[in-house]
Amino acid sequence: MKYKRIVTGILETNGYMIYDENALQAFIIDPGDEGEKFSNYIEQNQLKPAGILLTHPHYDHIGALPFLRKRYACPIYIHQADIKVLKDPYENRTIQNCENPISEQANILLKDGDKIQAEGISLEVIHTPGHTEGSVCFKVEGENMIFTGDTIFNIDLGRTDLPGGSPEAMKKSIQNKISKWPDEMMIYPGHGDPASMRFVRKYNIEFLEMLNRK
Repeated sequence: MKYKRIVTGILETNGYMIYDENALQAFIIDPGDEGEKFSNYIEQNQLKPAGILLTHPHYDHIGALPFLRKRYACPIYIHQADIKVLKDPYENRTIQNCENPISEQANILLKDGDKIQAEGISLEVIHTPGHTEGSVCFKVEGENMIFTGDTIFNIDLGRTDLPGGSPEAMKKSIQNKISKWPDEMMIYPGHGDPASMRFVRKYNIEFLEMLNRK
């Protein structure tokens, strides 16, 4: 399996292309802006988009969604707890932050433990609320790779003070799920650089504080 990080927008959001280099079926993860960057990569590598996967539906992660959905007619995947946010431009904050407000209907609703598959690719859905009610991470099966959106970054955690955010839910996600990931696991976050969980356990102070919170 191969992946490509595509950084877009004023918040430098990480979107990703993941695909099997033999089958060429691909998933798009969190297309935050500048849809042409994604489409150029897709067409240069002759990829066949099988779906657009959203870790959560904030404006800086969905800005290129209408462009890519129309261009490739591929389904949108999102956790069932975030479907209303995706449809409401006030809640996803595209009405305040984007040239065109975004109201999209997801095609496939996710829950914890679901498997998402295309030829040569299999992902596990890990529900990690805290940043939003429906925040998820996507683990690549057979690889030490997890795409974490705005749940956890290399040296900090996602905000919990926005609508739908919850410090208590974030604590549970950290303590019950993320803390179980092995040191060798690589996280690919929604902003900033990838990191191993070994790095996170050493340098991510917010993670350590949340891990030890009563």
